[in-house]
Amino acid sequence: MKRKLFFLIEKLEIKRGERISVTILLVILVFTSSFFAFQQPKANYNPDHYAELEQLFFERSRSIEQERELIMERYRPVLQLPEKAVAQILPTIHDSIPSDTSRATQEPAGSPININTASAEQLTELPGIGPAYAQRIVEWREENGKFTSKEQLLEIRGIGQRRLEVIIPLIML
Repeated sequence: MKRKLFFLIEKLEIKRGERISVTILLVILVFTSSFFAFQQPKANYNPDHYAELEQLFFERSRSIEQERELIMERYRPVLQLPEKAVAQILPTIHDSIPSDTSRATQEPAGSPININTASAEQLTELPGIGPAYAQRIVEWREENGKFTSKEQLLEIRGIGQRRLEVIIPLIML
C-alpha cells in the first residue's frame, strides 16, 4: 500500500515542501473542526425578549386573520338550508308564487333567479354579478335567445368557471 501511494505521489509530481504544507493544513483543519465540534455555543440572545416578540407576532397574526375573515365573508356563497327546513318552507313558497309567466319579477327573496326572464337589476342580486355583467347577460340573451344550460354563462366575457360555480345554485332556467 505504501508503495502504491509513493508511486501515486511520484506520478503527481508533488514536491516534498508541498506535501508538508498540505499535511500541516490538514492537521490544522482536523484540530479546529474537532475543537468546534465539542465546544457548546453560547446563546447571544435573551429568551424572554423573544417570547415577548413571539407573543406580539401571534396577536397581530390573529387580528389580520380576523380582518381577512370579515372581508372574505362578503364573497362566500349563501349556504344551503337543511332538508327539514326546505320541506317546511317549500309549501309556503309554492303557495306564494303566482301562476302567470311573470314569475321573475314577483319571486320571493332568496329564491333562484331565472336568467332567461330576469332583468339586469335582478341579476345584480347574484354574488359576483355587478351591473356590467348583468347587462352582458341581458345582451347575450337578446342576441342568442334563451339560455338552454347554465354553462352557457361561460360564453359571457368575464364570467369564468369560479364565478359560475358560485352562482349556479342561485339561478334557474
